[in-house]
Amino acid sequence: MISRKTAVFILAVLLVACRTSPVPPEVREADLQEQDLWRAGASLFAGQEHAGYIRLLKSARGALEAENLKLGWFRDYGRVRRGFEAALSAGNALGAKVRSIVAVKASSLAETSAAVGRRIRVLDGLTRSLVERGEARKKVAHASILLAEAEGLINKSKFDEAAAKLDTASSLAAEAERSIVAYIARYLEPAQVRAWKNAADATIADSRKRGVTALIVSKLERRLYVYKNGEIIRTYEAGLATKRHSGDDATPEGRYKIIRKIPSSSYYKALLIDYPNDEDRKWFAREKARGNIPGSVGIGGDVEIHGGGPDSLTRGCVSLDNNKMDELYNIVSVGTPITIIGTMELDNYVLRAIRDH
Repeated sequence: MISRKTAVFILAVLLVACRTSPVPPEVREADLQEQDLWRAGASLFAGQEHAGYIRLLKSARGALEAENLKLGWFRDYGRVRRGFEAALSAGNALGAKVRSIVAVKASSLAETSAAVGRRIRVLDGLTRSLVERGEARKKVAHASILLAEAEGLINKSKFDEAAAKLDTASSLAAEAERSIVAYIARYLEPAQVRAWKNAADATIADSRKRGVTALIVSKLERRLYVYKNGEIIRTYEAGLATKRHSGDDATPEGRYKIIRKIPSSSYYKALLIDYPNDEDRKWFAREKARGNIPGSVGIGGDVEIHGGGPDSLTRGCVSLDNNKMDELYNIVSVGTPITIIGTMELDNYVLRAIRDH
């Protein structure tokens, strides 16, 4: 019969022998690291390195599984720990590489996004200032939506999707730019610009010679200039239609004069000009004979400078803010000459904006 002392000794030996070694903390660290690398897109941005890391991780986990099959007192996690340490080291290097790749891609796409954004903002401003509400405006609006979506994708590291949207946005911006240039094509013709400049210069020279007030309206720049003795004394932002084509409501072009001051009209105060004059009638008849104006379209009339603001809807007139209209109304008189031109600048602000954005 076993003595009490012997039994206690055997029990103590068994208790010590059955004590299981703890699983290395590196196992849990590796689990967390694998999840972090998955969320970071390691397989996408560094596929080869990620595959190597997964092989190390599987090997370490295989060793852990094999060790766990042993009885507690035979388990030795030293080799297991070394396997997970190697995987963790590879994971740390992989994480650093992924962060570097992501930073480079994000920076490159952010630069592209900024460039596309600048272009869109310029084109947006031009379509507004030119009162262009056609295809160019639609393309700019669509490009703006795609740009916002691309920026959101960049923040989520979805770079391929972001790049595709930026490419489309850039293409739409280029199409809008071509539409704008086509829209103002007649303002880019050297002979036409010289003719407009000559008309403006003659008006300014007459103001200087006779010491009178004269007005010049530049449609492309949307400006009304007031001259006295050949010198500019006022400049106003004006609302008008820049495009002139058959049957449109564009502001006419030519040399006119104020024939009536209207203290109260549908658009605040107004100054009526003598459109159409003889030159307008000749131009209208010539264009109609060429088939450029439909037979049912008339030459029109009642063209004014009026209030209502530069953004007010106007059918061929020139509109100013009401307070500016008050100033102008007091400056001019019946008979004041006014010359309306397309632009005096061949290298105008539209081309500069497109070229310099």
